[in-house]
Amino acid sequence: MKPSVLVTGATGFVGAELVRQLVEAGHEVDVLARASSDRSLLAGLPVRWREGELDSAPAVDEALARLVARGGESWVVHSAAVISYATRDAELQRRVNVEGTRNVLTACRRHRVTRVLHVSSVVAVGHAKPDELLDEDAAYNNAELRCAYADTKRAAEELALAAARELDLVVVNPGAIFGTSPRAPNTIKFLHQLAHGPWIPFTPPGSLSVVGVRDVARGCVLALERGARGRRYLLCESAWTSLESFRLAARLLGVRAPTSSAPKALWKSIELGARALDLVAPPKLLTPTAVRMLGAHFRFDSRRARTELGWQPEPFESVLRETIAALRSRGEL
Repeated sequence: MKPSVLVTGATGFVGAELVRQLVEAGHEVDVLARASSDRSLLAGLPVRWREGELDSAPAVDEALARLVARGGESWVVHSAAVISYATRDAELQRRVNVEGTRNVLTACRRHRVTRVLHVSSVVAVGHAKPDELLDEDAAYNNAELRCAYADTKRAAEELALAAARELDLVVVNPGAIFGTSPRAPNTIKFLHQLAHGPWIPFTPPGSLSVVGVRDVARGCVLALERGARGRRYLLCESAWTSLESFRLAARLLGVRAPTSSAPKALWKSIELGARALDLVAPPKLLTPTAVRMLGAHFRFDSRRARTELGWQPEPFESVLRETIAALRSRGEL
């Protein structure tokens, strides 16, 4: 009999795909979710719903108690987090991303959970120079970007790795995730901009490491099955400059591509403008933090996941082509 699994963050983009793969693999899955969570991505799947907030230690503890009460091995996947680059969400991110993780780890220790997967992010690793790739052992340097999401994900991951002294725990760090879910993540909003917005001649000056959502979920399953205790695994298919990724997307969309990356001086001016706007009418997307992050180079090497886990992600161009086709079929492009 396969281990029963409790998943946090299961109603989100990655979590829903992970639950599907766990169910298909024969696991019984419990889902911890807020009462207000949209559960449509898991419609029709045989999951047990456990209602509760991550920052409520009793709710988390009860969900774990019900999982282990069924007997056999018990696994936990902690993937829930508040992903935001808005200034106003910093305290919420501390409460959910850090204290919520603390609650999950405390409950896992109390109930002697067999295996724990902490789903982190590449922003908890650091940012690179334009011509380098970072691996899992890079020194964290994102504090200088003043990004609450990065700092809270780093703090949560440090709690998780420290807990690996008592728990059989492994960490994965996905890059920028693309896919065909009807609940589109921020990573594909640039497709709408390219397809329907006014033409912009330049892109942000930074880089991103990309991966498909199915491959992230598959990497999570492999980490649960094969990952070494206390080890982190980067889940990125390839690294692209923003200009390269925009040009690829423009070609697949059949639209005019940007011609250059924004010079540093121009990007700094855009950040200053975003900071001024943030004081009076906070923008939804181009926040000061988002501008800083888009100017950094998130470039990573996933050799460890490929060699130790046997992870083989789909090429980014294929993922992006499929994503565009799905959006067009739903009338969203």
